[in-house]
Amino acid sequence: MSDVNIMPLRDRLRLETADAHARVDALFGSCDFADAEGYGRFLLAQAAAWETLRPILDSESLARAEALRSDLETLGLPVPEPLSDVDVPSHASLGHRYVLEGSRLGSSVLLRELKAKAPNYSVAASAYLTESAVMEPWKRLFTTLQNDHGVHANGRDIIDDALFVFGLFEKAWRATYSASTRTSRF
Repeated sequence: MSDVNIMPLRDRLRLETADAHARVDALFGSCDFADAEGYGRFLLAQAAAWETLRPILDSESLARAEALRSDLETLGLPVPEPLSDVDVPSHASLGHRYVLEGSRLGSSVLLRELKAKAPNYSVAASAYLTESAVMEPWKRLFTTLQNDHGVHANGRDIIDDALFVFGLFEKAWRATYSASTRTSRF
């Protein structure tokens, strides 16, 4: 058994998804929130992923997806269709939740950035980032992962599920980036 297989699950998730996490952070971090088009692209790409995952979202994640729809409506942007070439699982796993709930950490940072760079958007169209900055769901999941003191029987599946979600957000970014979109200005 390799050393990675005896690590606690939270450490394995962090280690084995680090490259995918970095790629997604780089893509979404490239959006300029001071620019209407950049902020709109960020929201549209996020929405494409969330809409694709909608069938497996719990109530807290659905609240984030609904907030995202609200921001798009405020900006005069259409809610994107779910990505058609994705095989969505029948339910959310710990791996899926690790990525979705973990994104709350970055959302807090992005909300501060939005407030600093585009105060008008932070008032009118920040429901998604505001909802995503609620940390309780992440804290609960982190506690579950932190209390894991051994090898998960399905650890590889959980890690693969996390990689699936990171890959979905990459795919959503690329689909949105390739589409020509314009956002309305305030």
